[in-house]
Amino acid sequence: MRWATIRDLFERVARWADQHSPQTLFARALIIIVVPMLLLQALSAWWFYSQRGDNVTNRLAILLVRDLRVLIALRADFPDDEHRAWILRSSAQDLLLFVSFRKGIVRPFRQPEYFDIAAREVQGALEADLKRPFYINNDVGGGQMLIEIQLNDGDVMDVLVPHVRLTFGSSFAYVLAQLGSALVLFGLAIWFMRRELVPIEHLGVAADALGKGRDVPDFAFSGGTREVRNAATAFHTMRIRLRRSIQQRTEMLAGVSHDLRTPLTRMKLSLALLPESPETRELADDVIDMERMIEGYLAFARGEGDEDPAPVDLGEILEDVAAGARRDNANVEVSSQGDMNVELRTLAIKRCLTNLVSNALRYGTKVGIQAVRGRTSMEITIDDDGPGIPPDRREDVFRAFFRLDESRNADTGGVGLGLTIARDVARSHGGDVALDTSPLGGLRVVVRIPV
Repeated sequence: MRWATIRDLFERVARWADQHSPQTLFARALIIIVVPMLLLQALSAWWFYSQRGDNVTNRLAILLVRDLRVLIALRADFPDDEHRAWILRSSAQDLLLFVSFRKGIVRPFRQPEYFDIAAREVQGALEADLKRPFYINNDVGGGQMLIEIQLNDGDVMDVLVPHVRLTFGSSFAYVLAQLGSALVLFGLAIWFMRRELVPIEHLGVAADALGKGRDVPDFAFSGGTREVRNAATAFHTMRIRLRRSIQQRTEMLAGVSHDLRTPLTRMKLSLALLPESPETRELADDVIDMERMIEGYLAFARGEGDEDPAPVDLGEILEDVAAGARRDNANVEVSSQGDMNVELRTLAIKRCLTNLVSNALRYGTKVGIQAVRGRTSMEITIDDDGPGIPPDRREDVFRAFFRLDESRNADTGGVGLGLTIARDVARSHGGDVALDTSPLGGLRVVVRIPV
């Protein structure tokens, strides 16, 4: 139970990180590389300043306090003005300490900030060596520290200490070296990551084009990792196999349909010569069904032909489909929103929409066609006022030769390939066909094509 709880916690953290982290591989790879590098540099800087920096600053603070102790002793041994002037002049020239004396008492002591290493080290040295009241101000400006020390005669010795006496010169060079190395490593990381991700981006573009039914030229990656080259080779092989499979199916359907026309024609001639009877009428109906099925085969084969995608105006295709239906006195309305220019197989899409509109008019009297362009797809909606299709049967109607109307009536029964061909054409473009309930009371067919 304990391990299950831990595993669940890690899964929640992983999901949260996945949701709130960058979504591109490039950004995530940079985070994986840069974050450890920054942490390593931060740890090295902390070790440098905590070990070497603190030690050096401590020694410099001890030397400073010793110089102050000497100045206090000279002040006590030579209290006259002449020697006092000599002490002030010598401390400024030789010790880089700017000393002055005044009457009064030192200000109340204020604890230095935690990160003010120099002030903390000076405080510790003063407390350990002088054991006198003192005050430290490391924020007087000019790169100096003010130290006030109470003397025995009631005077206060003010000392301005340059920061160069409490810091080591290599710290700035160390910071510059860290920043320079970080920039160089970061630049190299970006260059290497971009070089490795370019083949993956090209492969993604090719896969997206293939999913949309567009032609993908041959490509090969000379660079990149072995895994990327293997993926590119596998993709290229898959593309060739898909094209060969589609071509073989198309040729087989076209050949079979063409070969069936000859015996079908002979059967129609033979039936025409026979006297009319219930049996001959039934055979004639069968021949008509067979002829419609062959036409469906041919339409299916043409839909999978060698037609290449090309930029077209979908609005014009919809108007052509509607005009063809209106020639049979059909009530068809067309509307569109957005840019209708898209790359499609013109004949295939026209056949798909014609099948859908014909199917809607077979069962209804009014058809509405609307095309809306979204951010990633083109959505074509076809509504009718027919009886519709029960929700539990909507997926079945896409099966080849499936008919809700089991009658052989050519006006209502159909062949059972119209919706199959429509979905096949949409999927060959990377889209799909879905069914829903229409606001007109009948069936709504939604065709989505990626753009």
